[in-house]
Amino acid sequence: MLNMFAELIQFLVGGMLLFLGAEYLIESSKSIAEKFSIPKIVVGITLVAFGTSLPELIVSIMATLRGESEIVIGNVIGSNIANIGLILGIGSIISPLCYPFSKLKGDLNFLLGITMLPILSIYFDCMNFYSGLFYIGILFLYCYYLISSVHDVDVLEEGTSQNIAFFVIIGILGLSFGSHFFVEGAVGLADIFGIPSIIIGMTIVAIGTSLPEFATTLVAIKKDEASLAIGNIIGSNIMNIVVVLGVSFMIKDISIISITINFQLITMALLTTILFFALFLKNKLSRFTGIVFLGIYGIFIFLNFDSLWIG
Repeated sequence: MLNMFAELIQFLVGGMLLFLGAEYLIESSKSIAEKFSIPKIVVGITLVAFGTSLPELIVSIMATLRGESEIVIGNVIGSNIANIGLILGIGSIISPLCYPFSKLKGDLNFLLGITMLPILSIYFDCMNFYSGLFYIGILFLYCYYLISSVHDVDVLEEGTSQNIAFFVIIGILGLSFGSHFFVEGAVGLADIFGIPSIIIGMTIVAIGTSLPEFATTLVAIKKDEASLAIGNIIGSNIMNIVVVLGVSFMIKDISIISITINFQLITMALLTTILFFALFLKNKLSRFTGIVFLGIYGIFIFLNFDSLWIG
């Protein structure tokens, strides 16, 4: 009982540090972007998305070094599912998110395409250094595409730059310490309750590391910034695949052998496809779309844990 309480404290403290650290990093990134006069949708897809994806990256690196490879796969797949199903689901129910498909066409096509990468990597059991290198190469191509679409950049003032850099460091430290406690607590709880690591990764860890995306989306909705809300989720899901999985594969080869995750992969692909066509057909995420997202996510969570009791 005492051991379970200690693991729970680690888990909660880690989650809190992850959330606070990401908040500092996000706000700093947004300040830099405003000084450079970068379009808000690009801010959401790049700086904000990278900031909110840092928890997934650090948690996955820590899990890889610990030998908990299933946490890595589960974290990325679960986070991408949570970002669309839970976060955009709740967000669009609160307030429909409108943004022209034409301005997101390239990013949505890219997201739809790279969502197939982890599916193929897992199916062919090809999650090694060279696969990771390929993922990072795709990241550089995507960054080149984004940079080439931004023009007329202003100069950042030196004093402001130093202040923002300080908060960036604070954010990174919060994420680093938070991820350590978070993984320790999550793995400990999984052992105590006999829950497979990949299920923990796809649910509890995924939701925990998606808290920054959730906070950012709520703030964006409150400020009527649909571009930041949508851009953040699209960018975060892209970063989760090409950066988090890419770096993890380069650190250590991963092999999924203990559990079948076809249902989880199909859920990720389904939600990504619905996101694409919702914006393609209506140029917005309506409340009905939000209900569909949330319903699919609810079924996903139920079936993940229900399979434990059936098994």
